[in-house]
Amino acid sequence: MAEKFKLQTVLRFRKTLEEQAQQRVAELLSVESGLKARQGEVNSHLDKLSGQLLQKQQQGLSILEFRLYEDQLDHHRQQSEQLQKQLEEMALLLNESRQELLIAAREYKIIEKLKEKQLAEYLRELDRKERIMLDEISLRQKGDSE
Repeated sequence: MAEKFKLQTVLRFRKTLEEQAQQRVAELLSVESGLKARQGEVNSHLDKLSGQLLQKQQQGLSILEFRLYEDQLDHHRQQSEQLQKQLEEMALLLNESRQELLIAAREYKIIEKLKEKQLAEYLRELDRKERIMLDEISLRQKGDSE
């Protein structure tokens, strides 16, 4: 029976850390996607309001209507700026999370390679013992036949 890998617990722990890091990156990507969609909506609405204001200005509009449009435009600009800041923060978080994932994956791979080396060494030792045993059997059979 193969010798038990002494760092199996560490290997499982490293795999768990890697999976958690993958999940964190996926969650952040989902949040980022939502922020981008929201920013697209806000910018689209901003463009629509700007177009409406321009059209109304050409037709003539009252000061009150102009102020209402300007207030709405300011509100949407602020929303767009706030979303842009959130996206920039999200980009930093994503970068950090991707680095953590890279490190976790690397650490898992190191322990996994160590396990593979240990197994290969065990198999080499088993093969060596088998050759010795076969040599002994061969020598005994030669001794018995003489």
